[in-house]
Amino acid sequence: MLKILGDICFADGYFDRGRGVGSAITAGVNPFQYLSRSDDDFWIGNFECVSANSRDSHFVISHEALDNVRHLDLYGVANNHSMQIGAEGYKQTVDYLERRNIKYVGSRRHRSTEFSHQDKKIGIIAFSMRPDNFSYEPLYWHLPELSDIADEINKLKNCDFRIAFIHWGYEFINRPNIEQRQMAHWLVDTGIDLVVGMHPHVAQGAEIYKNKSIFYSLGNTLFNMPWAPTRYGLMINVNLSDDEPKVWSDYTAIGDDFFPRIVEDVPHEFTRQYLDSLIPLVVENEIYFSQVRDFTKQYTKANRKAVLKRMLSMPMSEKVLLISDFVNRRLFKR
Repeated sequence: MLKILGDICFADGYFDRGRGVGSAITAGVNPFQYLSRSDDDFWIGNFECVSANSRDSHFVISHEALDNVRHLDLYGVANNHSMQIGAEGYKQTVDYLERRNIKYVGSRRHRSTEFSHQDKKIGIIAFSMRPDNFSYEPLYWHLPELSDIADEINKLKNCDFRIAFIHWGYEFINRPNIEQRQMAHWLVDTGIDLVVGMHPHVAQGAEIYKNKSIFYSLGNTLFNMPWAPTRYGLMINVNLSDDEPKVWSDYTAIGDDFFPRIVEDVPHEFTRQYLDSLIPLVVENEIYFSQVRDFTKQYTKANRKAVLKRMLSMPMSEKVLLISDFVNRRLFKR
């Protein structure tokens, strides 16, 4: 089967350098150790960081440390952290994946890719609809025109199953907006069989349109974020062994060690039943963006509380580094 995961950051993030995901991986831990992985499955995820032998920075992990990971089979590399340290970092990330013989999709040179699984030919395109804060010329497929997307989908016309892997929407809100729904439906009309969204860092619902599945956000799979909604996500399963593909989802949960597990039960507000029910509740953009701000405030409050709690046990050198990070981000926008 195909197994599709959400946002994955292998590096330490903001405010947790020395104590985050990347530090655990550098110490030799495989972050996917709790996922039951069969060699018969093909795993896909969103590579939302940089692998480079470069200066110490958030969202950056060295090649040597990343060798400790039992990697997925294919990564999307079109997201708003791909250019975290510029073009050289992005190139080193792609070079690392190529050297490890790991498939990837979403760069300007590789907008789509094809592979075979379960005796089917599968095509996948990946792009980002989010602004890039680190580069005026991202090296990934960025804010494409609909005509360019249609052309890329047409290149996959001989595939048995076509996936669109999209970085879009707004952070921390648990529902898509009307423009996303319109685009998702257009993608299906243009030939996509499965739409997979990410970027909000929380799970959003899914819907069926013309017998095709649309998942608006899978949420986080591997990320150090303290707010409860950012700890629960979705994993898509696709069985292509029959004439008609079967698509369903499982829940994922991130533990206190940052690593994901497959779980059966989640709080009601993170269930598919609840999240799916929010999709048809169309609201005007003004109301929607007010909701985005409300959710962002909730996340910010939880994050600040976690950072202050963490500071109590930090040595002074780490406290200085954390405060420096905060000043650079809030005052100098670095």
